[in-house]
Amino acid sequence: GAFWLSVSLAAAAGATTPSPYHPITPTLADKTIVLTGHDLTIDQVVDVARHGAKVALTPEARQRSADAHALLLEAAAEGVSVYWFNRGSGSGRERFIFTGDPLSPKNKKFLEERQLAIFRRDALAGLGPEISEEEIVRAMLVVRANTMTFEAASPQLTQRLLDLLNDRITPVVQSRGTVGEGDLGPFTNVGATMVGAGNAYYQGVRMPAAEALKRAGLEPLAPFGADDSELESTNSYATGQTALLLYDAREALSWTDLIYAIDLNAMNSSVSPLSQPVQANRPFKWLNWDAARVLDMLKGSYLFERDDKRIIQDPESLRASSIRQGSAWHAWAQLRDVALIQMNSSDHNPAVRVGASPQDSWELSTPQLAQFYV
Repeated sequence: GAFWLSVSLAAAAGATTPSPYHPITPTLADKTIVLTGHDLTIDQVVDVARHGAKVALTPEARQRSADAHALLLEAAAEGVSVYWFNRGSGSGRERFIFTGDPLSPKNKKFLEERQLAIFRRDALAGLGPEISEEEIVRAMLVVRANTMTFEAASPQLTQRLLDLLNDRITPVVQSRGTVGEGDLGPFTNVGATMVGAGNAYYQGVRMPAAEALKRAGLEPLAPFGADDSELESTNSYATGQTALLLYDAREALSWTDLIYAIDLNAMNSSVSPLSQPVQANRPFKWLNWDAARVLDMLKGSYLFERDDKRIIQDPESLRASSIRQGSAWHAWAQLRDVALIQMNSSDHNPAVRVGASPQDSWELSTPQLAQFYV
């Protein structure tokens, strides 16, 4: 909150000086996180984002995306209307961008040129200030690399997202530009770096994106199909930051429990509020869990010995701490659970689902939805 308040005040004052850039220290550069699309964890996001771990896709995850890409192309070839591909997006959704087979010589050339132009112009998208923490950009990239395995991205787009992380090419990303339902703005800046437009940081040093690709031995990306939508239509900018927040919050809560145990020891406190019979009277899962956690930290303490001078009841600030901290852990767990779902599922519009059929659910066999079946 303090960070965003400072950003708002700076913007209101008309400040133009960018914040100092904070590159990561890649202490885990020899480690590789294998992405499946299903089981990315908070700790793995942190390993990649903060400590420079590399990423790889399982063959199954890579194939899932390739199959979706092939289905997307086939849909257009069969005359199926596909949002943000052969039809426009947003206010242009009723406009046809092209008709027929996307792999025909005419359409293929048109799509290659169109996609490249979109990716290049996206270097100017979004609003400042620039993201000054390399870890935030890397967090959004690793989350998108995982979730994009469910999308119809071209194989070269899928690979380039991995390349940015593994070669530590970190795009210069504007912090504002999301439309609220998707982080389109920040990811357009990522797309620009992929084709060598705009600026990026190569291993912590700022330079033109084209130079960063050159130093990594990479050619500029040749996007195709609906690669602009496959990359941009996501909430991974917010989700990546959520993963970092969850990691830091877990550390803070863990220290809070330890500090509580130290306070109880220091104050010669009563441990009866933490005991099992008392907790059983108030069977709230996370409150009971935190009380048991702190009680275990105190195991072996002199507090369990008889002391006639020990107060029978501590001040509320001591005796109710496990209740407050248990409630905080409960909120943390709720956010963790939804973040893990978000990190390991598709958040793209439109949805492309390989293997679905009209027999899977009654509504899929209705004329309205059957028109989208390939």
